[in-house]
Amino acid sequence: MKPAYKPIPIEQRKVLQGMMGERIVAHFLRKNGHIVEESLNPFDSEKDMLVDGLPCEVKTQVPIVVEDGFAIHPNQINKIMNSHRVYWVCVPTTRNVDIYAGCIYEMDPKDENLKAHRWSAHDGRQSVVFPRVQKAMKIIGKIEDESLLEQLRNLSTSYL
Repeated sequence: MKPAYKPIPIEQRKVLQGMMGERIVAHFLRKNGHIVEESLNPFDSEKDMLVDGLPCEVKTQVPIVVEDGFAIHPNQINKIMNSHRVYWVCVPTTRNVDIYAGCIYEMDPKDENLKAHRWSAHDGRQSVVFPRVQKAMKIIGKIEDESLLEQLRNLSTSYL
């Protein structure tokens, strides 16, 4: 008899998706000549990895479509702003077409042109949103492997 499928709880999906994004970014950066040292502590409050000796953060998420940007909880702003670079892995949506799905973005949090704004979700949750299209954020790569994209999509907690 085949065991029943048990869905992965949301909190575990978030952690797995984040770990997957960090591995994707680390692989991409190493392939492009960078020295990457991933943090062994999944709860490291300063960085996800060192890239060429500098602290970097990786965020793996479906963008806020109505804002065309990536969102963080306000309590993460110091970690983001104290990073040398922030890498965003754009998770494909489950229902909508996003031409940027699978793109890997690099954001310079020290760039004087960096744009961000506060945003309230329909349920009242507060976020800080970084628009995807801006001078301080650029696309540096794209995930072409369909199985990786499907895994990211399946781990998503987004309803989009």
